[in-house]
Amino acid sequence: MLRIFALLLTVISAMGFAQLAAQQESPKQRPGPFLIYGPVHTIRDERATFKSENGTLVEGPKVLVQTIEYDEDGTKQDRTSYESNGNIGYRSVERYEPDGRILETSSFQNGKLSSRVVSNYDDQKQLIEEMTYRPDGSVSDRTVFRGHGNQSETESWSYDPQGNITSQSKSRYDQPSKRSSSITISPSAVVQSLSTVIDNPDGSREFRTEGSNGEFKRQVFIPIAKGREDRVTYNKDGTIKSTERHVREFDSYHNLIKDTRSMSKGDSSDFAPVDVTYRTITYFGKD
Repeated sequence: MLRIFALLLTVISAMGFAQLAAQQESPKQRPGPFLIYGPVHTIRDERATFKSENGTLVEGPKVLVQTIEYDEDGTKQDRTSYESNGNIGYRSVERYEPDGRILETSSFQNGKLSSRVVSNYDDQKQLIEEMTYRPDGSVSDRTVFRGHGNQSETESWSYDPQGNITSQSKSRYDQPSKRSSSITISPSAVVQSLSTVIDNPDGSREFRTEGSNGEFKRQVFIPIAKGREDRVTYNKDGTIKSTERHVREFDSYHNLIKDTRSMSKGDSSDFAPVDVTYRTITYFGKD
């Protein structure tokens, strides 16, 4: 389930890029959840955090955040994230079919294999199962995917090294209402949650999640202009907790090359810059 939620967050984070690309004629998208277009060979992300100098906010030094290397058809993607001290924090190697279907993800910690996720499909190329294996080959997680018209369902189990079930969860998603419900059962608790997506008339999109364990998340993504987007986070009582503003720049392939992030607290309209992410992209066939 964690892998599914992580993928969902990735898609949500990329939503602003998708809205821009939908308005333009874009080159072919690379396989994977990230919106990457054209014959990308390598990506290098660096981030500069703003700091105060003599009462003025200025950009600090750039720090390497992640690198991604693609093979020529994009079906192999080698992604490495870095800690603030420059050490490798996490590495994953993903393999895809040319049509974009994920086949396998191998994850590494400290240079050693930590897990391997294998995706299985039916004859109609629909995802039906994901198996997660430990380095010794034992199964740590299994997720089954089922579809029923506009309804989809996932069921997951986690296992200890001896093969005993340690937790299980089940979720249902209704496409017309864009609503999903889930229940997770573990020895310590039973947690139910409900998530909804609302497309508002003004073009904004709202994401809300509430859980029986007290979890509450509500965010509204508001497209402001070309390359600009606000993300408003709310408290449970309906007041605004904070607003995160993104101002983005893109290259001729419509790939992100710069993202400036600012924040405001509460319902204030005073935004303070937080950081800038610089993306350097090389392409196959280009010097």
